[in-house]
Amino acid sequence: MAVKQLIEAPLVVVTNREPYVDEHSESGIRTIQKAGGVVSALDPLLQETGGQWIAWGSGSADIEVSPGGKREVPPEHPCYTLHRIVLNPEEVQGYYAKYSNQGLWPLSHMLIERAQFSRRAWQVYRNVNQKFAKRVNSVSPEGAWIFSHDYQLSLLPALVRKSRPDVAIVHFWHIPWPPLTIFRLCPQHQEILRGLLGADVLGFQSQLDVDNFLNAIERMLKLPVDHNTGIITVGDRKVRVKAFPISIDFEAIQKLLNMPRIQRWVRGIRRHIDYRNQILGISVDRADYTKGLLARLDAIKEFYSLYPQYLKRVTYVQVVVPSRTEVAEYRRFYERVSQKTQELNQLFGTSSWSPIITLPHSIDRPRLMGLFRAADFAVVSSLVDGMNLVAKEFVAAQIDKQGVLLLSETTGAANELENEAFPINPLDPEGFANTLHAALTVSVEERAARIAAMRMHLKQNTIYDWMEDIFLTLKMAAQSYV
Repeated sequence: MAVKQLIEAPLVVVTNREPYVDEHSESGIRTIQKAGGVVSALDPLLQETGGQWIAWGSGSADIEVSPGGKREVPPEHPCYTLHRIVLNPEEVQGYYAKYSNQGLWPLSHMLIERAQFSRRAWQVYRNVNQKFAKRVNSVSPEGAWIFSHDYQLSLLPALVRKSRPDVAIVHFWHIPWPPLTIFRLCPQHQEILRGLLGADVLGFQSQLDVDNFLNAIERMLKLPVDHNTGIITVGDRKVRVKAFPISIDFEAIQKLLNMPRIQRWVRGIRRHIDYRNQILGISVDRADYTKGLLARLDAIKEFYSLYPQYLKRVTYVQVVVPSRTEVAEYRRFYERVSQKTQELNQLFGTSSWSPIITLPHSIDRPRLMGLFRAADFAVVSSLVDGMNLVAKEFVAAQIDKQGVLLLSETTGAANELENEAFPINPLDPEGFANTLHAALTVSVEERAARIAAMRMHLKQNTIYDWMEDIFLTLKMAAQSYV
């Protein structure tokens, strides 16, 4: 069933980040299409169906090219309307940097000691959610379907519901939902729960997240909860809570890998590796403390110490993209990662070989997929992660079925790939090192079988299947009120 055929009402997407950004450059204003799983899937959908997309206008030229806060996109062939929310510096700090990313983000990833909440930031967060909701209410046609996203907009569903009872709302929470004992440390936990309950359908990455959320509703708000069906009774309404594990566009990755320039690039990398009898490893992360970067470097140090036969043979490429640089804690974290990497290279490297190569910037998507295809192993060692699509992208790119995936047991992706990936505990450096050695010594046949099984799963469970499941659930919820 095609996603488009499921949508029986005007579609309004609401996200913190926008699908297109207008930036000033030396040559004038340029429009940049943003990457990412949700954007990559929803942008083509809205290009087919039309509709509205509401997001924070964060580009330096966004307002200049958006009269009345509206921008028709894509610029070269307009198909739908992007509504840009203007945030002043105080709002960016309070709503985004402080409450969302210094409060909800670490708490949801169960890193209690990093979580910082302030009542001033909460007021700004609430006001910005109201600003988003006001725009949703004003641009949504009668009976529209609202598809809102994530922890930055937790209050939006109830704010929209209050003014627009005619619309159907699905809200997807992309990051982990923590256990009750941790979530209640958020001073505004009840307000956030009530905000989310404005939706008709609430989506999470895993059943564990669903269970944690239902427990919070039952214990904190004392509302009736059916744990078997995931239905919460809110007055005369029913809210459906369900796990929708997000995925990737499997076929799009295959098309990228079939580009002639990417095929040539991959062959060049493999010739270089094979000629020198090398083994190539890779990881791709934002410079975020939840990704386990420092613990991973400890494990790599343990690996070279326990297995010196891999010195000058295993080269590990870490793509570490600076993230949320407006937050001092993130800047300091990136510096610590850089310093620790340098220490390991000095400890184990030679004049002609460095064990760790750092790429401190993002790589364009075709070449990144090519690098995944060329690699012998990939490491995803997040401390906690709602899903982690890098793990799935690596598997999808392994056309030659030669690579192995080391995957943290505390990622959402492990729920789907743990039988064929090599599970690791990111806080067990010796066990991590032993698992990497074991993964590198399995037979060619076992590698191929593991990758083939994971690739089959991802081919059958794409991001379009994710959207179909969500919209089918919303359709059923909307019909139940007719």
